Amino acid sequence: MGFDAGLVAAATLQRATGLDPTTCSASDATHQLQLAHVLLDGGYDGVATVEEAIAGGDHGLGTFDRLDGEMIVLDGDPWQVNWQGIASIMPPETRTPFVIVSTMHAPRTQRLQDVTWDDMALAIESLVDDPGAIITVRIEGEFDHALTRSVPPQDRPYRPYKEVCVSDEVRWTHDPFGGVMIGFRFPDLEPGSTIPGLHLHALNHERTTGGHVHELHINDAVLSVGISRDVVMHLPERTMTDLLETPPAIRLIQRQLLRKGPRKIDQLAADLSISPEQAQDHIDWLFDRGFVTKIELPGSEPAWKPTLHTHATKDGGAMAAILDAL
Repeated sequence: MGFDAGLVAAATLQRATGLDPTTCSASDATHQLQLAHVLLDGGYDGVATVEEAIAGGDHGLGTFDRLDGEMIVLDGDPWQVNWQGIASIMPPETRTPFVIVSTMHAPRTQRLQDVTWDDMALAIESLVDDPGAIITVRIEGEFDHALTRSVPPQDRPYRPYKEVCVSDEVRWTHDPFGGVMIGFRFPDLEPGSTIPGLHLHALNHERTTGGHVHELHINDAVLSVGISRDVVMHLPERTMTDLLETPPAIRLIQRQLLRKGPRKIDQLAADLSISPEQAQDHIDWLFDRGFVTKIELPGSEPAWKPTLHTHATKDGGAMAAILDAL
């Protein structure tokens, strides 16, 4: 199924803000590829290239196809910290299932010395003083302590994200750590759309290691924050409303397809202990809204797979033109 990034972005932006649309532009927004619940439910297959996914900004975080390590977008470059703790820049054609990026315009800054995670979080809030804002965070300097992690690539059937972290994540303690940490503080928005709270990914000065940040203690660093009140969701060719309002029983079908790959109706029925008629009704609901695609199999019943594609363009593309025209 095709995806018009500009049209979907514009519709989602207006719904997300409720503010005067004449104040919005493509560069003001925070851009997110895919709803958070899809990733957390086990949607680890890449739905876009890294080049497409980071087109909306130069700072961000995410992951890679099959949940292969942690992504840190630093000054426009997509870095991976793999499960061995090794950092490297990834090719633009690398696939990704989930990314959040933004561009920091005239960031507010503050020097932090001898600061804990909680004190840092309070400093971020004091610089912005708006609990409803989406805050881009960059902290660069020297840390007395950092605890980071990454995860290895996953194989089907995919397990939920929490289960992967419990069983597979690899952690590293850095005493000390020198480098930069990038991330976001999200407010509570639409249920399942984003991940609320403060999340950071790290990359050291030497650009050799880093990962998702569990703990830190700042020795001497500069905190920079950017502010956005608009989040652009890059989704399939339907509205965010449709996907968020998917009935729970039908969302279970989505989860099975995300975790196990293409499935036939009788397989879905057996997976969920429902009748084939119920499974077919749920698939029909998803198919009518463009969320699944039929796979014809010679001499057999068709199988079904999720439909998640995006084709965002860099600055000056259809998305930027439509958002700037709002």
